Amino acid sequence: MAHCNGCGKAVSEGSLCALCAAKMVAYHDGDYDDENDPAVKLYHQTAAKMNSNSSSSSGCALVVLALTSVSAALAATGIGIEHLIG
Repeated sequence: MAHCNGCGKAVSEGSLCALCAAKMVAYHDGDYDDENDPAVKLYHQTAAKMNSNSSSSSGCALVVLALTSVSAALAATGIGIEHLIG
């Protein structure tokens, strides 16, 4: 059986129990302020990981967008040339 990443209780599915998920959402909304709660600590860890990975993932997205744009431009050029010749 899996264990909750926040409090360590056994969970049947996923990696977070419903109580810890609710605490994380409430903390994000400003309705919960217990900094010593394991769910809040997990929230901060997850937010830090997401912020540290944001620059590298946006760079990858930019490369994919550029490749897609180049492919689309080449396809459009090929179609235009085919219409001129054919």
